Amino acid sequence: MFKKILWLGFPSTGKNAKDIAQHIESLVQSGAGEFFTGYNPPYWHQKFGFEVSPNGRFAEHEQITDIETLKTVVAEVHHHGIEIFLNLNAWYYTDETFPLIQEMYEEILPLGFDGIICGNISILEYLKEQNYLGKINISTILATYNSENIRFFLDNYRVNKVILSREVTLKEIEVLAKEFPDLRFEVFGEGDFCRYNNGLCFAEHKYGAKDICTVVQDDLVVRKRYRPDFKKILRDQTLTPIEKVAMFDDQYESPFWELQKLLEWIEYSDDRTKDIEAMKKILKSVGTRVDVYFDAMKPLYHLHNQGIIAVSKVLKYLLEQEDISSQEREEYMEFCEELEHSIKTGLQYLKEKTLQIGGAPKLRALTLANTYAKGDALNLYSYLFFSQFPNIDTVKFPTRGRNYGEKIKKIEEVLQLGEVSQELIDRGSSLERTHYDLSYLFGEKLWFRRLLSQKA
Repeated sequence: MFKKILWLGFPSTGKNAKDIAQHIESLVQSGAGEFFTGYNPPYWHQKFGFEVSPNGRFAEHEQITDIETLKTVVAEVHHHGIEIFLNLNAWYYTDETFPLIQEMYEEILPLGFDGIICGNISILEYLKEQNYLGKINISTILATYNSENIRFFLDNYRVNKVILSREVTLKEIEVLAKEFPDLRFEVFGEGDFCRYNNGLCFAEHKYGAKDICTVVQDDLVVRKRYRPDFKKILRDQTLTPIEKVAMFDDQYESPFWELQKLLEWIEYSDDRTKDIEAMKKILKSVGTRVDVYFDAMKPLYHLHNQGIIAVSKVLKYLLEQEDISSQEREEYMEFCEELEHSIKTGLQYLKEKTLQIGGAPKLRALTLANTYAKGDALNLYSYLFFSQFPNIDTVKFPTRGRNYGEKIKKIEEVLQLGEVSQELIDRGSSLERTHYDLSYLFGEKLWFRRLLSQKA
C-alpha cells in the first residue's frame, strides 16, 4: 500500500504561523507517511523575494523561511519515524542564484533531511560533486514521461525515486511501473486543476486573486479540441510529420455525432449495409474511449450527454437487425446495458441533486466549486489502481482542506475484502463516474471489479 506524501510550508510568525508539533501530529494522524518541504531563507527572499523561489513555490506561506523553524520541522517529523525531503526543484538557477543554493545546502546538511528532491541537472551534478549521501528523488519538474528519460537518470545518478509528472496517464504509469519494477515511483493524487506541463510551465503565479491557471479554467472558451487519440497519432512511427499534421485538421468531428447522423439518415440511405458497417466501425472505436459515460455533473442537454444517448440509440438500432452475428449481439447488448445504467443512474442523481440543492443554478455553482477538488473526482478507484503496484511508493496529496485519511482507510478495506461495497458507488462523489473513466481507459469494462474479486 502506497504512502501518503504531504507538503509542509508555513512561516514561523504572522497569521499563517502554526503550532509545528500539533500540525505535524494532525497530519500524521490523518495518514501522512512522508513529507517534503521548501526553504526560502532570508538571504534569498530579501534579495529575490518569493517570486523567484529556490523550490518552485511562489508564496511566503507555502514554504519555510527561517532555519530554526526548518530545524524544528525536521525534528518533529523524525519524532514520528517518518522521512522528510527538501525541495531544490526550481526550473532553473542562474549564476547569481546558484551560490545561494550552495550556501543553503551547507546550512541544511546538519539538519538530517532524509533526501533532496531535484528539479534540474545542475542540482544533480552539484550533489554528485559533493558526494551527497542522502536520498535523491527526481522531481516532476524534470518531466519524466518515458523509459529512456528514466534510464538516463538511473545511468548517471544515484536515484531513490522518480516523481512522475501530473500529465502522465494511468496507462503510462502502468507501463513505467512494470518496466522498472525495482525503481520506486511517486504519482499525483492531488486536486490541482493544472492545464500545463509541469516541467515546462514557467508561469510563476499566485501573486493576485486570479492566477493564469484560474483564468484558463473559468474565463476562456475552448472552441477547438484535439482528437481524443492525439497521443496515439503523435507516437505512430509509421506516419510522417506531414501526415500527422493532416490528421489534426479542423474537420475532426466527434464519433458520437457521426453515429447520430448515420442513425438519422440510414432509412433514406442508398446503401444501408455500408452505413451499418460504418456504425459498427465507429462503435468499436468509441468503446474504449475514456468519456463513454453519462456525466451527471452536466445537464441532460449538454453536447456530451446527448452524444452518449446517441450511442445508446445506435446500439439499440443494431440489436434490432437480424443480420448481426451472435458475437456482435452479445457485445452490443453488454455495451447497451452499461450505457443505459449510466444514463438512468445519472438522470436519477441529477434530478435528486437538483431538488436537494434548490435548483439548477445552485447545482451549477456547486459543480464549478467541485472542479478544483479534482482529487476527489479521481477518488477511490484511481487510488485502488495505484495500490496494484508495489513500487508506487508514494502518492502526493494536498494539505489544504481535504482529508484523505478516511479515503485511504476505505482503500485498505476494499483491498482486504476484495470487493467494492454498494455505498461506495455514489455519483455524488464521482465514484461511478470514475469507474467509467478507468474501465474504458484500460479497454476492459469493469476491470476494477475483476481485479478486486481476487484478494490483494
